[in-house]
Amino acid sequence: MPVGLVNDVALVDFPAMSRRRLALLGKMAVSVADQVLAGLPDSALDLPVVWASRYGDAQRSLELLREQASAAPLSPTSFALSVHNAIGAQHSIARRMRGNALCVAAAGATVEAGLLECMGLLAEGAQRALLVCYDGPLPADYAHFHDEPACAYAWAWLLGAVPAEGASRVMRLEHLPAGPAANDASARRLPHGLEVLQWALAPGQGGENGRWRWSHANA
Repeated sequence: MPVGLVNDVALVDFPAMSRRRLALLGKMAVSVADQVLAGLPDSALDLPVVWASRYGDAQRSLELLREQASAAPLSPTSFALSVHNAIGAQHSIARRMRGNALCVAAAGATVEAGLLECMGLLAEGAQRALLVCYDGPLPADYAHFHDEPACAYAWAWLLGAVPAEGASRVMRLEHLPAGPAANDASARRLPHGLEVLQWALAPGQGGENGRWRWSHANA
């Protein structure tokens, strides 16, 4: 969902009040999560969900800081929607999902952290886990903190502990020994979240991110 092509996401069957509370990035994240969940029977919808985003909806947080700096009263609703797990919370409430919901942020390794959380949930007995990765450009006031290309994107994976019948991809994630960085983030053409998606969709493709290596298990 490149920024220049998406101005809004309809979410037609999402409750109107919850839909109004979501900015574009939140709508994108909810949309891809729902597209994955649509393929599951109702009995399997209370699965754990991990929401992985490096920055979340940073614009809301910046707006609150500006209001605080000007001594304006802060809206409890705006504050509730500015926290990092707000998008996942709105989704679980709207979809009446009672499963475990987590939100992680780990700088340049946010996708890897999200996957590790899913692996932990699967190891504890979950049959499936949903990983939702999403991010967007920081507000202009924070733009100098960008250390990789920035664009708005969202994608979701339904994960299982072992290859299941009909599984479309089997990926391997390895933690590398300490040493010099294996790649240069400044040379990337995509944000890392989209790099991982590109690697997953291209058979035989893979790459490294710091001390993490992605590859196809059957490559």
